[in-house]
Amino acid sequence: MDPTTPDLTRLKPLASELMNAARILGGRLHPDTLAAVSGLLRTVNCYYSNLIEGHDTHPIEIDRAMAADYSADPKRRSLQLEARAHIEVQLLLEKDLVAHPDRNVCDPDYLRWIHREFYERLPGEFRIVRDSTGTRDLLVSPGELRTYDVQVGRHIAPDHRELSALLARYATAYDPSRHSDLDALMALGAAHHRLLWIHPFGDGNGRVARLMTDAYLRRVGVGGHGLWTASRGLARRSTDYRDGLAAADADRWNDYDGRGPLSLKALSDFCEFFLEVCLDQVRYMDTLLDVNHLVDRVKTYGRARAAGAIVGPEPDFRSEATLLLEHLVLRGNIPRSDVPDLLRLHERTARRVVRFLTGEGFIESPTTRAPIRLRFPAHAAPYLFPDLYQPRSL
Repeated sequence: MDPTTPDLTRLKPLASELMNAARILGGRLHPDTLAAVSGLLRTVNCYYSNLIEGHDTHPIEIDRAMAADYSADPKRRSLQLEARAHIEVQLLLEKDLVAHPDRNVCDPDYLRWIHREFYERLPGEFRIVRDSTGTRDLLVSPGELRTYDVQVGRHIAPDHRELSALLARYATAYDPSRHSDLDALMALGAAHHRLLWIHPFGDGNGRVARLMTDAYLRRVGVGGHGLWTASRGLARRSTDYRDGLAAADADRWNDYDGRGPLSLKALSDFCEFFLEVCLDQVRYMDTLLDVNHLVDRVKTYGRARAAGAIVGPEPDFRSEATLLLEHLVLRGNIPRSDVPDLLRLHERTARRVVRFLTGEGFIESPTTRAPIRLRFPAHAAPYLFPDLYQPRSL
């Protein structure tokens, strides 16, 4: 699978800009507000990752799945279960990297763990795939490498007997601890492509590659605390993404195209595209996470809800609800005892406002006495974070 590394000299300016932009992202917001954004972005990441797979499960449906509110339609329910599995595994990855910050996220055991955790949560019908000839069904075993040969488009994946050796080489080549954070970031596009090129699993390789990519970005300090998602950019440029992946499968063009059997130029082109997509997503989120602009969008949303211009889960969106959301954006969390004074309401009326916003998904709290914390529900996100995804009827 040589070359494993793209042209680093060519990519360094772009990677440096991405690293600097990602590390300051969201620095003006309260940590609890950032956590609320991060929670929303998990749903967004899941939505776009599913979309790349051709599965359109809207964030509102994903929110409902996380609350165990499933569609009566069996197909929609299965897609919701798939989305819930994705988010649960993403949370597992985040917790694991907190506990093991030096984790080699390219290790074969780690990749098999991702695959196993995801596939064990899937409905049974998602574990069946057709073989390359389209003549028989194959069972995908969670966490197990494929035991048969496959062809994906024009790409003939490596012989299944070579997978262990290739993945061992992969783990060494892309281990973040063997590189500076900047060099690792420049090589991430290559790690993303080469994992898909190896195609270690019978199915789910794209999903594992994107989850690994999220973990890799966090591992090298560019994950922005979950404040941006590469999957959104890749899905929005899905044709370029697929074309770039296919091009990087190519053999070396001539004697000037690196020294391995595969094309260095095509790999470097894909890595440049990958970094451009990531930088575009960081810049996009940076424009949305300015605290003053976010408060202004909350006010605009509240006025539109009160006027009936935006339909939410419940009617009668009060101006006091908007005011409480403004305070939560600025403060992140608020003791319940402070709410009546902040809203200039009697305690009973203030409790009704809190219950209303909790029911709409804007507030979460571990207990009825703990401080209330901000949350961004999927139904409101397109108005508070324009162009994040398209709104849909509740």
